[in-house]
Amino acid sequence: MTLLIAALLVVADQATKLWAVAALELGDPGVTVVPGALYLTYVRNTGAAFGMLRGVDLTVGPLHVDGTFLLGVLSAVVAVWLTVHLTRHARDHGVWARAALTLVLAGAVGNMIDRFRLGYVIDMVNVRIGWVDFPVFNLADACISVGAVLLIATTLFGGEGQREARSGT
Repeated sequence: MTLLIAALLVVADQATKLWAVAALELGDPGVTVVPGALYLTYVRNTGAAFGMLRGVDLTVGPLHVDGTFLLGVLSAVVAVWLTVHLTRHARDHGVWARAALTLVLAGAVGNMIDRFRLGYVIDMVNVRIGWVDFPVFNLADACISVGAVLLIATTLFGGEGQREARSGT
């Protein structure tokens, strides 16, 4: 079930990105969804989540790998590891930890597809409230962020689902 949910989230992520490319002009201020707070703005991100690590390049001898490809490979490694882990050990985790890992998997795959297919990631959600101008992001970034917070919370605070899974009850 976790892999099905991850696949549905990847489809939703890719669909929103296709919509953004078709409906929004690259670099324009975008569409106001909630005045003074939420906008839809199409940008191309060559960095990691929220534009971090943009412009990273790695040169080892004659081999030169740009940051976008490197992040795509990292996303692929994470996605393969999470798929194998969830396939083998999903029942060992509580519901919240499974949800967290599923979200991270979906986000990694959604952005990996863009990096390998396009050489950049399509972002479109722009939150600007007062002096806070949050980096533009997409559904895959949101999945990774929410999944990471959930994973940290379940690790720090545990939960009934995790205790039940560990004890076999």
